Amino acid sequence: MTSVDETAKPTKISNAALLDGALKSVAGFSARSVELFKKIAELSLLKTTLEVDLKTQADTVKFLNEVLCCEVENIREQWENKMESKADIDLLFVETSNAVSYLQETLHFFVPVLKWILVKTSM
Repeated sequence: MTSVDETAKPTKISNAALLDGALKSVAGFSARSVELFKKIAELSLLKTTLEVDLKTQADTVKFLNEVLCCEVENIREQWENKMESKADIDLLFVETSNAVSYLQETLHFFVPVLKWILVKTSM
């Protein structure tokens, strides 16, 4: 018969499993964020009229990008607090920085969409 203390012990997760989970979390969130921007761009191009002015739409997309970048950093911090290996923490930091860069580049790819909307609505 086992005591309550023996069954209540948390299991130790290996450093490799922690790093794997962290990288998958950051990559998965980043991929879904890029997909979100793609869908926003598609829907924006399909509209025949603007419900809001172009500046408001651009500001909203920019703010959304900032929020998503902050969330990537929050994911990193949550995983980093569980890690013990400095090398793993450094690798996670580098990969998180890359993910934030990809999200910021996605915002730059949205500029031609906004220009096209401007041209289309001014006709």
